Amino acid sequence: MPYLSRCDIKSWDLKSFMRRLILAPLIAAISLPTFAQECSDCLDLDGYVSRDEVSETVFKMVGGPNQSAKDFLKIQIDRGVRKTGTKTVFPQEIKCPLIDPSDEWAEDYTHKRKNPFLHKGIDIVAPKGTPVLAAASGTVIAKYMNQRSSGEWANRKGIEIILRHTPEQTGLPFFIYTQYFHLLEMPSIPIGTKVEIGEEIAKIWNTGLKGKHIRRSALHYAVLYSESPDWTKTKKIFAPKNGYFMDPVYFYSDIGPYESTQVKSLPKEKKRITIPYQLVDGNRFPVGAKRIWPFACKRD
Repeated sequence: MPYLSRCDIKSWDLKSFMRRLILAPLIAAISLPTFAQECSDCLDLDGYVSRDEVSETVFKMVGGPNQSAKDFLKIQIDRGVRKTGTKTVFPQEIKCPLIDPSDEWAEDYTHKRKNPFLHKGIDIVAPKGTPVLAAASGTVIAKYMNQRSSGEWANRKGIEIILRHTPEQTGLPFFIYTQYFHLLEMPSIPIGTKVEIGEEIAKIWNTGLKGKHIRRSALHYAVLYSESPDWTKTKKIFAPKNGYFMDPVYFYSDIGPYESTQVKSLPKEKKRITIPYQLVDGNRFPVGAKRIWPFACKRD
């Protein structure tokens, strides 16, 4: 070891101290459990697990990073994003915001994108500021602004909120997750809040990256399901463990199966789904329904 003067030692000690002062927080963050790195506000929520416990396949299914178009498209098809031919049915005297015919479940959006793309939900058209309702009782597990630091939109989803629903809350034999995109503003409801069916959770608009045409005011509404109660969330994306996409229209059927290939093979009359709904006065039909349309309806 070379000879060090007292001044050299002091200088070396100071540099070492400063280096440790700067690096300590970084080292601490790296050494933190995966839970803390990913979602500190999710730790006490039922079903939340580390990102490492959810497969890359599921992350690709929901649109996660590091994927080729061929890879994630096949995964999405295998996990439920298939046309089924279902149709909504409402009483003749009831007027509800309806699905845009060009933006139905599993529509091929390749002509609208640079790469092959399937629509993983339905777009329900409603005027700017129309209240969005919780489709079932559940818990707020994620909210995303989906903006870069510059204020530009990071993706087409815009502002979004995601609810988790237990089998008891929906009456279905799965854990269900409902997603609501293109919101007017970030919902004020905190993560972990329990909401009741029909409760207002947001307002609609057309936020998110736009394509060649101006997007009309509409809610992108998606439904995912899993037999596992576990799910995870990162700074950019949510994923249910061993999850699948469900046709959002068939979500309102009380008769299984719910897997898209099986729904597609059903007789035409069984694909006409009578949708439970809530009126603007708060009354639900049928009474006691556990799942409703995500917008209030009016009597004509």
